[in-house]
Amino acid sequence: MAASLPNWIRILLLVLSLISFLPQLREFWLRRNACGISPYYVLFQLIGATELFALAFYYVVNSVQTSPGPDFFTHNPPQLGDYLNLAQMALVWVLWLIVFAAVLLLPSESLDRAPGARNSTAPTVLAIYLAFLLISIIPVVVDAAWPSQDASSHEWAMALFHGIHTMLINPIVTILILVSFFSQRGEILQHPPGTASSSLSLIGLAVQAVVFAVLALAWAWRFVFPGGASVGYGMTWYQLVGFVAVDHIAFALVQAALLAFVVLHRGQGFTGGETEPLLDNRN
Repeated sequence: MAASLPNWIRILLLVLSLISFLPQLREFWLRRNACGISPYYVLFQLIGATELFALAFYYVVNSVQTSPGPDFFTHNPPQLGDYLNLAQMALVWVLWLIVFAAVLLLPSESLDRAPGARNSTAPTVLAIYLAFLLISIIPVVVDAAWPSQDASSHEWAMALFHGIHTMLINPIVTILILVSFFSQRGEILQHPPGTASSSLSLIGLAVQAVVFAVLALAWAWRFVFPGGASVGYGMTWYQLVGFVAVDHIAFALVQAALLAFVVLHRGQGFTGGETEPLLDNRN
């Protein structure tokens, strides 16, 4: 079944994705700090976006170099809609990368750091992400820039990359996206959003939860699916195309769960001991 979503809707979803990050980026700009945002929360979200971009890049750019080309995920040769799908993944990756850089570079504080100090976990999370780049984006970009002259060697290497990621790495990445909730939950307890001690945007969480949920539904009409009902569902469906929708559902669930956690605890005491209203006009 061929993807049938009109390209103007794909472009609209690109714009909505950008808009969903603007409230959080605005908070960084206004506050000039990243207090109340867990580096591991952002790291796990960024790893999820990186994995999606790496696999989309593989399908749209790398795999079409091997004859006869893919019969799923993307057309052969790729059409405009396929490149818009890749642009969608790339945009979300870049936006999370900007948030990641802000969290690492802007001043932050916690119970064991003086106000204004930069995050002490920055070297660790940066090292983790750089290591992940070595097994995700870097291999496909290097292969696209300097393709192997040996066709059989190139086909084998790309098949290995695809198999490892779809069967092993991406399921782990999906779990990491969900685990990011618990990392950020701890920061919310210490630094309630809406107070002077937190730069987390509640509007950003709400908009991202909605936008990522819409994206998860829209992916059903954005790809080329394998032929035949027998491979259209289950594990094969997940490994070939369904992982994109599943990861976006995970993104949406985490943002919605964090927002719900804040709302449900508005009338309860937070461990941070703040006395300012939880929700103010800043978000």
